Amino acid sequence: MKILVTFLAILFFCQANAQQKVNLKGLTKKEIKALKKEENEKKRIAKLASMGLNEWGIDENAQTWYLALKHYLPTARQAGGLPILRQYQTFTQESSKIFPLWIINGQQFTTPPQDVQALSSHIRKVKVLISAAETNRWGKQGRAGVIMLTTIEL
Repeated sequence: MKILVTFLAILFFCQANAQQKVNLKGLTKKEIKALKKEENEKKRIAKLASMGLNEWGIDENAQTWYLALKHYLPTARQAGGLPILRQYQTFTQESSKIFPLWIINGQQFTTPPQDVQALSSHIRKVKVLISAAETNRWGKQGRAGVIMLTTIEL
């Protein structure tokens, strides 16, 4: 009985796979690539939604920046709700910096915006730069890491 059920399941799977190939047969390679890309995008959005994030990977209901951007900060630590990407400390207190440089729509900020929930729903792209090679462009200001946010224009 188990063998019969297994055989029927394999047969059903093969038939469904063959039907999908027949549906794709009349399409060009470009159209097939676009369909696969669209399917992968739907899977990505569903995965983010299952984690409680919007389609751009942002937690719009988070109270802190660390929680809002946690999907992009898997190894970061936090202090007071702000992410610590790469702690840069020297012997003098005034030149020690533990919080990253924030770039929002091309403008540099040494501190993030205060209202997390107001801005988090408008964020469309997040790029986190941690290594010295990536942050070299910003010199001393970026030595503790850089968080680049792109938002929709209001």
